[in-house]
Amino acid sequence: MSRKPDQLAAVADYIENPSQLGENVEAVHAPTVPYASTAAARNAGNRLSEPESRWSESEYFELLNGEWSFCWAEAPSDVPERLGADANWDSIPVPSVWQLEGYDRPIYRNHALTWERIPEIETEPEPPNVPEEFNPVGTYRRTVDVPDDWDGARSNYLHFEGVKSAFFVWMDGEYVGYDQGSMTPSEFDVTEKLDPGGEHTITVQVFRFSDGSYLETQDMIRFSGIFRSVYLYSKPAVHLRDYFVRTSFDGAYEDATLTVDAELSADEARVDAERDDGWTLIGRLFDDAGDEVTTLRESVDLADGVETRLQTTVERPAQWSAEHPNLYDLVLELRGPDGTVREAIPQRVGFREFEIEDGQVLVNGEPVTFRGMNRHEHDPETGRTVPYERSLEEFRMLKRNNINAVRTSHYPNDLEIYELADELGMYVVDEANVETHFDMDFVHKAPTFHDSYFQRFERMVEHHKNFASIVAWSTSNEAGEGPPHEKMASYARDRDGTRFVYHQGSGPAPYDKYHENMTGTAPFTDVSGPRYPVPHTLVQHDAVDDRPLVMGEYGHALCNSLGLQDAYWELIREISGLQGGFIWEWCNQTLAGDAVPVADGEEWWIDDDPFLLDGTVFADLTPQPELRQVKKTQQPFTADAVSLEEGILTVTNHYDFTNLSAFDATWELAVDGAVVQSGVLDLDVPPGHERGVIVPLNHPDVDVGSVCHLTIRLELAEDTDWATAGHEIGFEQFEVPFDMPEPSPESPAEQPPIAVSETGSTIELRGDRFAYRFDADRGVFCEFEYDGDVVAIDGPLFGAFRAPLANEQHLDSDTEWGYDNASEWRALGLDDLRHELLDYSVKRPVPGAVRLIAESVALNPDGDALFDLRYRHEVFGNGAVTTTVDVDPTDTLRNTLESWLPRLGVQFDLPASFSSIEWFGRGPEETYPDRKTGSEIGRYAGGIDDQFVPYRVPSDNGNKTDVRWVSVTSEDVGVVVSGDQPLNVRLDQYENLASASRLEELVEKDGTTLFADVAVSGVGGTPVKPLPEYRVQPEPVSFSFDFHPFDAAADPSALAREQLPRELDANTADGDTPIEPPQTD
Repeated sequence: MSRKPDQLAAVADYIENPSQLGENVEAVHAPTVPYASTAAARNAGNRLSEPESRWSESEYFELLNGEWSFCWAEAPSDVPERLGADANWDSIPVPSVWQLEGYDRPIYRNHALTWERIPEIETEPEPPNVPEEFNPVGTYRRTVDVPDDWDGARSNYLHFEGVKSAFFVWMDGEYVGYDQGSMTPSEFDVTEKLDPGGEHTITVQVFRFSDGSYLETQDMIRFSGIFRSVYLYSKPAVHLRDYFVRTSFDGAYEDATLTVDAELSADEARVDAERDDGWTLIGRLFDDAGDEVTTLRESVDLADGVETRLQTTVERPAQWSAEHPNLYDLVLELRGPDGTVREAIPQRVGFREFEIEDGQVLVNGEPVTFRGMNRHEHDPETGRTVPYERSLEEFRMLKRNNINAVRTSHYPNDLEIYELADELGMYVVDEANVETHFDMDFVHKAPTFHDSYFQRFERMVEHHKNFASIVAWSTSNEAGEGPPHEKMASYARDRDGTRFVYHQGSGPAPYDKYHENMTGTAPFTDVSGPRYPVPHTLVQHDAVDDRPLVMGEYGHALCNSLGLQDAYWELIREISGLQGGFIWEWCNQTLAGDAVPVADGEEWWIDDDPFLLDGTVFADLTPQPELRQVKKTQQPFTADAVSLEEGILTVTNHYDFTNLSAFDATWELAVDGAVVQSGVLDLDVPPGHERGVIVPLNHPDVDVGSVCHLTIRLELAEDTDWATAGHEIGFEQFEVPFDMPEPSPESPAEQPPIAVSETGSTIELRGDRFAYRFDADRGVFCEFEYDGDVVAIDGPLFGAFRAPLANEQHLDSDTEWGYDNASEWRALGLDDLRHELLDYSVKRPVPGAVRLIAESVALNPDGDALFDLRYRHEVFGNGAVTTTVDVDPTDTLRNTLESWLPRLGVQFDLPASFSSIEWFGRGPEETYPDRKTGSEIGRYAGGIDDQFVPYRVPSDNGNKTDVRWVSVTSEDVGVVVSGDQPLNVRLDQYENLASASRLEELVEKDGTTLFADVAVSGVGGTPVKPLPEYRVQPEPVSFSFDFHPFDAAADPSALAREQLPRELDANTADGDTPIEPPQTD
């Protein structure tokens, strides 16, 4: 090709031609940036630093990152005119994505082709063609000074780590080459185009869409540009072109064989007078202390070929695993016939061996469990261009939350990711950049693309083959199953053979069956990888498949979600062939300062539903509440009670290679959340074993109504690369059933008297410090006043609705993916219940107590009765109120409701002056019935504003489970609510939480609503619904709770334990003569 950047005649032959995968592109190989000596190679940079910073210490490396000149055009036809005007040129940072640099607009698609439904495109093209009227083109340009010593006896290469989607390159106006594939590197030999000591201009022209875009329909924001590093590097005329480092162990997994297969490049035109013989390849292996362990040496005669092998036995090397990422430094030296070092190339080496035996994946002979996470490369500020510091922090967070495996969903990542996995200890499933989710049968419909499928896989394998952390090669994601996948699998086994082959397809609905359609079970794979199975179906695995099972995707964490983790992991720990899986997904893919993407024609052109909001952390890496559950469920130890009163437990070690004695183990006994006893435990438990442990508990002094909890913790004993000493690995908590004092409630006769009056339809109950007003028309208290301050309004009022979760209002009718309970709940009118009072009575059993009974019915807007209700309020002279609510769902509701109820409980409106909350229950983060074990029961406090969880699709949030009592206060007064059983409690400060589609639409209310629920449905997942035991069914229920107003300085815990009179039922009957309140003017 000879075209210039402003000439377009032959472009379609490249960007719409599946057989044209690249031109003048070097075969992909492992990174081989050279240093002048072994010492220089070993001393370059910090091991926890981006590779480009270490390579920059080589005199043979020139990093081209930085500001480039840039010209953007909306379509190829606009390019000539755009390039011809200086005013159209600006500057842009490289690497970057141009959509976040002021050009073009982001498009989020879940599975469709990027250009589908874009208004500017009148006719959508057919494969392999791409849109003509809208296919943005970015032209980049910069100059580079070539070092004087990069002379003609050397080979010089221009290297692009990642460009999306397709691009052409020129040097000083001369055509260099073309490539596509986007997620693997492109390298061009520019030796003949570079002059040592000269200045040269590099021009790169990037097309947003190419035929390769048909294989790139991943669930992500579709960015474009030079998004990874660009550099030049120089090699000697005879140099190491590629190498493959492999390790294996003997039968005892003690001594290891280290093998290095190397390929030299010897361009005769550049070798000059060098002899063919006398060349030597040397491998020097250094341990972590810097001592040379062994030296490998092999003579090379170029006349006999350019391939050679180094091999030796290493006695008892420190083994690499995700738990113990021991690494060695290998430096490969190439020496010429004169004995001088021509280049030195460093490589970190981990001694490990991956095998599959008896239906299990083994690492170094031991079965392992993959506590995995699917991870996109994403930064809210820079998109697909992720700063190293963020990637490092992500991996540290992953490790701190008991995650030991990452799937590079759904494309090969930047090199730094694999280095971090090697260094910090993370198993990696490396996935090819192939997804045709827009048409899962595309692999059969378009065989002309098969070479492209395969090349993308081959490039990934060749570029990443030396990373110890990569345990598997994944042939694609949601791209069907066909001949190119089988070719990939064969290639991986022939070329590598040290990792297992994985595949992630996609199947039809329904998604709650197993193996009929759950994907990742292709016959050419070594490991079965089903997606989103219902937990109980995993039990069938052994009967239908003798391969190990590692779920490719599960636990879809869409907004407020991830309610099934305990159920999955109980089975994973029980059944040997189930070896974990990869949660979908790590991080929300939102952009800084941006709302949920909508097709507003400004910020976003088009989007596909909220599926980029399914992370366990927000885009800025702030943990979502789900992450706490992930950490707990996947923690590498568990404890079971044997005899809690005696402190006898059984502790199980779920580590694969680590004794629990390597950690600090402690215990503490808390009474009502306050620690009263503590100590240290000796947990000498080998990996995979369990042992009995005795905690030396003493019976504490307790009050009536107190609750005792024993908690044991496992913490890091030493600093690591990812956390400091004292970091908590995990905990187990038990309620200890110590003997408690017998309750001795006050007599009702001991309560101060209550005055009762009536004004219109308002009945007022007045005591020494309170005045409560009951609306006799509605059958509900309209105001609670304490010491002259209003502390609650309109309550307690029954309700059964919550602001629907994202999971509860998403159903793809074509695939039956997800479910849409919210539509049914709204159709039934659960969101708009009308309360009709049927009858009420006011009675005074004793002077210090008043009983109000209200019978009502909850109707929907159509007038259908959905719940029969009976409230029984017992008000005492000290201001305390005990309420019992009897709820009886009607036959209308039971016969109509096809799913389940969101919740059952009551609510109070609280004044705007209330700003603080304290509770005794699980915390401090949000919990739900099926996502709560990751949070300890304790005493927590915080601001009301801090309880809101900003899910980008507003929904029910901030729930707190197993709450014994909750208090909400202003600076002066407050209320405490405690139940006869643990409650679910949450706050709502917005008028429109249930109807807003974005956070920016929320409208604050004047005050706060406190919800106290006896039953709340779980959050489940997508597409797997909450398990039956976490669904609130339309069955009769009765529950009681106490309501205390109090001075803000008082202890709410003591009030909650206060024994209110419980003798009213024994001494009085509902049939007692009602109070005749005096009439007032």
